[in-house]
Amino acid sequence: MTYKITVYGLVQGVGFRPFVQRAAEKFNLKGNVKNIGGIVEIFVNADHKILDNFVQYLISHKPVGCEVYKTLNEKVPEQTFDTFEIIESEYCNVIPVIPADIGVCKKCMNEFADKNNLRYNHPFISCISCGPRYSIINSLPYDRMNTTMGIFHMCSTCEEEYSTVDNRRCYAQTIACNKCGPILKYTKEGNPLTQAITDIKNGKVIAVRDIGGYHFVCMATDENAVQNLRKLKMRDEKPFAVMFSDVEEVKKYAFVSEKETEALTSDERPIVLVKKNGKNKFPENVCENSNDIGAFLPCNPIQFVLTNKCGPLVMTSGNISGEPIITSNDKMLEIYKNSHYLDAVLYHNRDILTPLDDSIVRIIDSDLQLIRRGRGYTPLPVWLDKNIKNKILASGGDLKASFCLMAENRAYSSQYFGDLENADCLEAYKSNIKRMSEMFNIKADTFVCDIHPGYFSTEHINSICKTPIYVQHHMAHIASVIAEHSIKGDVLGFAFDGTGYGTDGTVWGGEVFEWKDGEFARKFHLKSIKMLGGDELGKNAKNALKNYLWNAGIEIDDKLISSALENDINTVYSSSMGRLFDAVGALLGICDYNTYEGKCGVMLEIEASKANKPYELTLPLNKNEWDVISLIKQISKAKAKSSEISLGFHHAIANAVVEACEKSKIKNIVLSGGVFMNRLLTELCIDKLRKKGYNVYINRKVPTNDGGIALGQAYIASGKVK
Repeated sequence: MTYKITVYGLVQGVGFRPFVQRAAEKFNLKGNVKNIGGIVEIFVNADHKILDNFVQYLISHKPVGCEVYKTLNEKVPEQTFDTFEIIESEYCNVIPVIPADIGVCKKCMNEFADKNNLRYNHPFISCISCGPRYSIINSLPYDRMNTTMGIFHMCSTCEEEYSTVDNRRCYAQTIACNKCGPILKYTKEGNPLTQAITDIKNGKVIAVRDIGGYHFVCMATDENAVQNLRKLKMRDEKPFAVMFSDVEEVKKYAFVSEKETEALTSDERPIVLVKKNGKNKFPENVCENSNDIGAFLPCNPIQFVLTNKCGPLVMTSGNISGEPIITSNDKMLEIYKNSHYLDAVLYHNRDILTPLDDSIVRIIDSDLQLIRRGRGYTPLPVWLDKNIKNKILASGGDLKASFCLMAENRAYSSQYFGDLENADCLEAYKSNIKRMSEMFNIKADTFVCDIHPGYFSTEHINSICKTPIYVQHHMAHIASVIAEHSIKGDVLGFAFDGTGYGTDGTVWGGEVFEWKDGEFARKFHLKSIKMLGGDELGKNAKNALKNYLWNAGIEIDDKLISSALENDINTVYSSSMGRLFDAVGALLGICDYNTYEGKCGVMLEIEASKANKPYELTLPLNKNEWDVISLIKQISKAKAKSSEISLGFHHAIANAVVEACEKSKIKNIVLSGGVFMNRLLTELCIDKLRKKGYNVYINRKVPTNDGGIALGQAYIASGKVK
């Protein structure tokens, strides 16, 4: 009897077809296997019992990186096969699961270091289990000709490995060697890697073209080099990530738990936020304004060589701050020609089709949480607890922009694009919506966006759809967590962030919602405070404080702000938790200005970490509003160390969360929004709530900041379309 086995899941780019052929030979089966779009189709001659055993073997022994979520077995008209073989791929109109780019494996790095190996010092070494995937795929099915490797013709040795079923590079679409693969180049004469190492050691800043785009690189121990890098990127204070050669090197500077070690060494190779141990320190201009180091390990051979030869390196996205990561050689070489701070460029001739920043994660509440979604995680789906009939495009927001495509039982959250007020970021965002929609065969028929009328993301959706579904920003935050965890029953959700357009026309940001039967109701919030609006509202913490003091009836030494508030000139009403953090930071003399987003919150958390005990503060809940003016007055009169007051402030917020939960009686609690990037606040809330018997959920697979709201938008919309 002849059967067709259709395998759904992450089955392309992971060596699944050679694995199937080896398995068929093990079971003495004849037939064939091929890629069909984003799935795998197998034909075999077998009786029913052997078929079941064969399929079970495929699932239980699947290759590393493979995910099988469904198989479909069908009896088909009898066919005759002489052998079992891999045959030519075909296109199929299905929604695929596409592999993400992953770090180079140990076997490849052993070959890289072996002088007798064909791929000794080959900068682009990879195999069926590692290397670039999504960033180089032009279209499906995932075959070499449909990737940017298609222009590199295999030498006879590579071709033999590619076609030998027992070879670990059998059907590895990225296969190449020093004879036939991409070429590494440098803007100075000599061996590219050797010259790059020399320049880095001499305090130079260079650009390195990697898998998903360029990095700017310099010695993390060289204060002058780091300062030149800051001038190049136009980035004043925000901490830099540091790349180390291995985990033992990281441990010289930071505490590293078992879970953090797992994250650092995982195939995804993300930046992992680890706590400084105080033993060794980098220059202040690397990451002084943080309790953490953004540490990560090499994901490709070039990075392995650079860190082994040069030690810890600042390895930051190759872009000017506020712009998208650069993938083009021409653009980077143009910067090199015109900049006083970029000394050289290490580049190659393999095209990058999808720009991907490094992902950022942390371990919180004993599990991994994505902070920035990029290389290693995009475009893997978030699996849903239901099947969606419509095909949905959700546009997200303008800050930390990302979009989401939702269809069937999965949601594809895009990578991070930056802020859409930048024209290049907006263009990258739009072009990737088109690219991802085509690659995943998701032609959206339902469109979702934020209710903010001034968002570029909203404007884009309005340009392609006359009747989109509008979703309030903070409701989307809460829905993103519900979608991730497939939470059943009623939910009480706390959405704390800097800003978001409210349904009443005011600025929200300290909101609590009940989710019942697929609908949201606003239950509690910070008291709305009259504030002077404008672009400076989210940056100038000193001015934020003046707004709170004026509302508290305390005289301020700023006639402009006083007059504006008294006469309602350019004023808004805000219930923002982010602005409350800003005001408290300024009131305690810790931070007057957010030179990067959320700086005041970061500095308050650092200050709180210095305290032995919290100063007792309360955030009173009057009916459905928290009295922020009372809290500001308490802090202004407090006689204690700033660290103790800061710790007390965090406890006051966490206690207020618990009080709201006790009034609501709902047991499923969700915490989301940019303010929950604050580890101290998040952990206090989780701990206090768990002790009271609540089920607490936070974002894991998409960021808790605005990078995650597109998933929430799509999930809400999925309940509104029939």
